[in-house]
Amino acid sequence: MNESSFLHSIRKVSDWLPNWSGWLHPHRNGKPAIPADLEVEKSGVCFIDGQDELDYLWYRLREIEGGREYAGFRVVRLLQLSFLPLEARSDPGLLQKMRTVLRGLYGSQVSFLYLAAGIFNHQQAPVGIIQCYGVSAFAETLDEACTRSKRSLAALKAAMGGTYRQIRLDPLNVRLAEWIFLSFNDMKHVLVTVGHTDPRENARGASSAVLHNPLTDAGPTAQQYTLQQNEILFRGMSDLKEEFLFLVLTSPVQLADITEMLTGLAENTSTWAAWQSGVRGVSFGVSLPALLSGLMAQSATQGYSTSQGEAHSEGEAHTDSQAHTEGQAHTQGFAETRGWSHVESDAESRSFGIAHSQGQSHTEGRAVTEGTAVTESSGHVSSRGSGSSHVDSFNWGLRGGIQPAGVGIGGNVGWGSADGVSSMASEADMTGHSETQSQAVTESQADTVSQGTVVSEVLTTTHAEANGVFGSQTRSQSDTVSQADTTGQADTKSSTDSQMQSKTAGQALGRGVSAGLVVGIAPSLSASNSYQWQFDPAILVTQVLRQQQNLLNLASKEGAYYTDVYAMARTEQGKQALMGLIPEAFHGTEDVITGVQTRDLTPEESDYIGLHARAFTPSTRVETIPEVISGYMDSTLLTMLQLAAYTAPGMFEQGTALTVQESTPDFAFRPGMVGDVIIGWQWSSETGQLTHTPLRLSFDRHFHTAFCGDTGFGKSVAAERLAYETTRQWRFRSVVLDFGQGWRRALNWSGLDGRVDIRQLYPGAPRPLRWNILKVPRRLFPGRYRTLVSELFANAGRMGPRQLGFMRRALTQVYTNLGILTTDPEVINHQTWGHLQDSVEVAVIQEWRDHNRVSGSVSVGHPISDLHPGELQSLAVWRSQRADVRMWVERLKNFYAMLPKGDQASRASLEGVLLRVEQFAEGQMAWQYGAGSESVPVEDLGLLGPAEDPWGLLIVEGGAEMDEYPKAALLALLSSILYFDSVVRRRESLAGAKFPPMQIFFEEANKVLTGVSGAAADQNVSAGSAEQVSEVFQTFWRDGRKYQIFLHLIAQTVSALPAGILSSCNNGFFFQTKFPHDRDLIMAHIGRSEKGVVNTEYKRYLARIPKHMAIAKLGYSDDVAELEPMLVSPLMVPGNEPSDQEILARLGPY
Repeated sequence: MNESSFLHSIRKVSDWLPNWSGWLHPHRNGKPAIPADLEVEKSGVCFIDGQDELDYLWYRLREIEGGREYAGFRVVRLLQLSFLPLEARSDPGLLQKMRTVLRGLYGSQVSFLYLAAGIFNHQQAPVGIIQCYGVSAFAETLDEACTRSKRSLAALKAAMGGTYRQIRLDPLNVRLAEWIFLSFNDMKHVLVTVGHTDPRENARGASSAVLHNPLTDAGPTAQQYTLQQNEILFRGMSDLKEEFLFLVLTSPVQLADITEMLTGLAENTSTWAAWQSGVRGVSFGVSLPALLSGLMAQSATQGYSTSQGEAHSEGEAHTDSQAHTEGQAHTQGFAETRGWSHVESDAESRSFGIAHSQGQSHTEGRAVTEGTAVTESSGHVSSRGSGSSHVDSFNWGLRGGIQPAGVGIGGNVGWGSADGVSSMASEADMTGHSETQSQAVTESQADTVSQGTVVSEVLTTTHAEANGVFGSQTRSQSDTVSQADTTGQADTKSSTDSQMQSKTAGQALGRGVSAGLVVGIAPSLSASNSYQWQFDPAILVTQVLRQQQNLLNLASKEGAYYTDVYAMARTEQGKQALMGLIPEAFHGTEDVITGVQTRDLTPEESDYIGLHARAFTPSTRVETIPEVISGYMDSTLLTMLQLAAYTAPGMFEQGTALTVQESTPDFAFRPGMVGDVIIGWQWSSETGQLTHTPLRLSFDRHFHTAFCGDTGFGKSVAAERLAYETTRQWRFRSVVLDFGQGWRRALNWSGLDGRVDIRQLYPGAPRPLRWNILKVPRRLFPGRYRTLVSELFANAGRMGPRQLGFMRRALTQVYTNLGILTTDPEVINHQTWGHLQDSVEVAVIQEWRDHNRVSGSVSVGHPISDLHPGELQSLAVWRSQRADVRMWVERLKNFYAMLPKGDQASRASLEGVLLRVEQFAEGQMAWQYGAGSESVPVEDLGLLGPAEDPWGLLIVEGGAEMDEYPKAALLALLSSILYFDSVVRRRESLAGAKFPPMQIFFEEANKVLTGVSGAAADQNVSAGSAEQVSEVFQTFWRDGRKYQIFLHLIAQTVSALPAGILSSCNNGFFFQTKFPHDRDLIMAHIGRSEKGVVNTEYKRYLARIPKHMAIAKLGYSDDVAELEPMLVSPLMVPGNEPSDQEILARLGPY
C-alpha cells in the first residue's frame, strides 16, 4: 500500500468522532416550547395590623415540574436596605462579605431572593432606588408557608447583620409594597438574563489612599480594579427616570447533585481530552514456523503407612436470656346534655303622690381615730413518701449429642430475684410578722336648711321575656401502660474423649512412550508509516468543559444556586436601556464560561416569564443545548461569588438606602451591671440596634451628674428617670429647680403617691411659693445669709464688685435696724435690740432651751450678750420675720438719691441693681416674697411623709410668666439654703436624727450658676467677677458628696458652665451638641482625644446623635473597665401632665 492511498483513507479524524459537529454547532429545532407549568389561582398582600409595614406577599399556586404537580402556597417576605455605613464604599471585601452571607443561607436551605426597583414617577413623590432582600417558602397550607418563611427571614437577617456591621434592614411600608405588587402586573416589557457574572472585588467608592488610576495601567491585574457593578445599572436607569424591576431568584443546589454533575462532566471531559492528539500508522507480516518434540517416561511406586491417634476435648457455654413485655389500654367516654327554657311575664303599675318637706339641722363633730394592728403568722409543711419493687425471673435449657465414640447430654437451670425500696421526706417552716399603725383626726360642722314639694305620677309597664339554652358535654379518657422485663443466665460445661487407629498398604507400576516432529519455514516482510496530529475543535471543547469542571469543583466545596434573573421595564425605552446596562454592569471575561447576556423575548415568552416573576417562582423550561450544566433554559448555575455580584448591597445614595453616613463609633456594652436604679437601655455598636440590656446604677456609683446637649434631644428625660428611680428606690429628698414647668408630670408618677410637692415662683401662680426671702433660715447664721443673698443676687445678674457692695451694705442696714445680726457688736450693744424685747422673744429662747435640754430661764430685758449661740440664732430667725424685700429696695433707692450727680459710674452701677431687684418690691411679687405670717420655711421643703421617714420630690417651677433674672436669683438662693441646711442636718444625723440624702436638679443650670445678662449692668466691672461669684457653687460640687448631697446640672451650653463644675460631675449623659467648644469639653470628659486626628469619629458623632440617645459615662468606680462610655437610650417615666386645677385639687393652694 502506498502512502497516498493510506492518507486518503484516514485524512479526516472527524470519521473517528461521530456527532461532534452537532455539539460545536448547537441549534434549537423551531421556537422554544412554553410549558403550562404555573397557575396562580389567588394572591394577596398582608400588612401588620395598626402599622405601616408589609408583613408578606402570598400566592396560591399550582406548579408542574418533572411530570409532577405541586399545589400549595408561596409566601414571600421582603426587607428593604435602609442603612449601610459609609465605610462600605471603601471596603474591597464587599463582595466577599456577600459571598459569606450566601454561603450561610445555603447552609440553612433558604430560597433567597433579591429585588431592586426604580420608582421615579410615583404620584406622591419620586423615591429612587429600592434594594430589597427577601425569602420565599412553599408549603401545602398558608400557615405552614408563613411559618417557614418567617424562619427563613430570621436566617437572612442574622446572616446580613452578622456580616455587614450596623446594616439596617427595615420592612417595606404600605406605599412601596403596593407599588411593587402592582408593578409586576403593569410592566409588560420583560427580559431574561443568563450567563456567569464577573465579580469585581474592589472598593465601590473613591479613596484618598489611591494615588494612581489602575484602570489606565497595563498589566494582567487591571481587570480586578474595575469599579461598581449594580450601581451602574441603578445610575443609568435613574438618569433616564425609567421605572424598572430587577429580580434575582435563587434555588439552592444540593451538594450530592453537584458532585454527580461533576463526575459526569469529568468523564465527558476525559473523552474529549483523549481526542486532542494522536498517531496515524499501518503495518503487516507473514511467518512459517518449524517445531520438533519427543517424550518417553517410565515409573514404579510402592507405599505402606500406619497411624494412631487420641483426642481429648472440653467445652463450656454461657447463655443469657431476657424478655420484655409491654401493655397498653385506652378508654374514652363521651356524654352530652342539652336543655331549653322559655319565660315570659307582663306587669303594669301606676302611682300618684304629693309630698311637702321642711327641715333644718346643725351638726358639729370631731373624731380622733388611732389604730394599731400586729399580725403574726407561722406555718409548717411536711411530706413523706416511699416505694418498693420486686422482680423474679426463671430460665432453663437442655442440650444433647450422639457421636461414634460416645453419647453426651447437658442441661442448665437459672433463676433471679431483685428487690428495690425508695423513700423521701421534706419539711418546711414559715413565719411572718406585720405591724400597721394609723391615726386620723376629723372635724366637721354643717348647717342645713331644706324645703321642698314633690308631685309625682308614675306609670310603669313591664314586659319581660327570657329564653335559655343550656348544654353540657363530658369527655373522659384513660390510658394504661405496663411493662415487665425478665433476665436469665445459664452456664454449661462438657467433656469428650476419643481414640482412633488405622493401617494402609498400596502398590502402583506404569510405563509410556511418545514422539512427534513438525518442520516449517518463516519468512517475514513489514512496512509502516505514522504521523502526529492535533484536533483543535476537541482542544477548544476540552477547555470549555474544564472551565465548567472548575466551576463545579468550586461549587462542590461551598455550594451553588440555580439563579433566575428577570428584568422588567414600564416602557420600551426602559427595556432597551436594561439590555445594555445589565451586561455593562456584570459582564466580564475572568473565570467566565458564558458571559452575561440579556435575552429578548417573544410576546408569549414575556407573558410566561412575567407570570413567574409575579409569583416569585423560577422558570422550569428545559435547556435543549447539549452540555449546558444548568439544565434550565432561563436559569444559570452560579457560584457564591458570582451570585454576590448581583446581590451585594449597592452603594447608591439616590433611594431609600442611606450610604453616605459614617457608622456609629464603638462604645462599651456592659450586660452585667448591678444596681437598683435602671436609667435606660444599652445600644450595641456591633449590630447597630437598641437592646433591652439595662443601664443600671448602684448607690456606691452615684455621683454629681451632668445632662448636656441641645434642646429637644432628651436631657430632661434622662434626668427625670434618675430623679424618679433614686427617689423611689433609695428614698432620697429630691429637689428640682425647674426654670420652666416641664417637670410637673411627676405628680402622676407611679409609686410616689403623697411624696410629690409642686411650688411655683411666678406671680399669680395657682400654688405660689410663699417665701420671705430675707427671713434667715434656721440653720444659717444671719451674717452668712446676708452675704449669701447679696452674692447670689449679684451673680444672677452678672453684676460687678461695686454693685455687690451696694446690695450688701443696704441689706446690712436693714438687718441691723431690725436687730437680726444678733452676733454683730452694733446690735449687741444697741439699747433696744441688745435685749429681749417682749414675751414672744422670751418664749423663743425658752423653746430652744427646752428642745436642747438647757436649764435656766430668761425674762424680758435680758441682754442677748449672755445668750448661747444657738439661742442667738433662734432669736435672729424670729426677728427676721419682719424683714421685707421692700425695705431692701428702699435702702438702695436712698443710696441712689444720695449719690453725687457727678459720680456717673456709681449711679450707673446702682441703676443696674435697681433695674433688677425693684421688681421684687412691686405688685404680686412684693406679697409673695415679702414679710408675712404665711411664709413657709423653705429649708423644710421636700421632706414629705411622716416625720420618722421624711423623703420625697419637690418641684419648684419658674414658669414662663417671670423674667429670667428673678428666676435665676430665687433658684440660686433656694439651692444654697437647701445645701447649707443639709450640711448642718448631716452633722445632726450623727447624733441620731434621721434625714435622707438630698439631690438637686438644676434645669438651665448655666443660667442659675452663672446668671443672666441685663441691659443696664456695668459690663466692664462684671466681666471679670463671674468666676469669683460662682465659687459658691463650685464649693457645692467639690464638697457635696461628703454630706450625701448630689448635684445634677442640665445644660445646653457646656462651655458656659463655671470652671471646675463639669469636672466634678463624674457621671454624665451627653446628647447631641454642635458647638465645637462644647464638643471638645465632652470629648475630654468621656476620655477621648479632643485634639489631633484620632477619635475624630466621636466628635463628629456628637453632632449627629439622634434624639433620645446619649453617651453615658458612669465615672465613679475603682475598676477601670467600668469607666468606658456607653451609648444608651434613657427610659421615659410614664405620667400625664397635670393642669393647674388638678395640682390645686390634689395639693391645695399653698
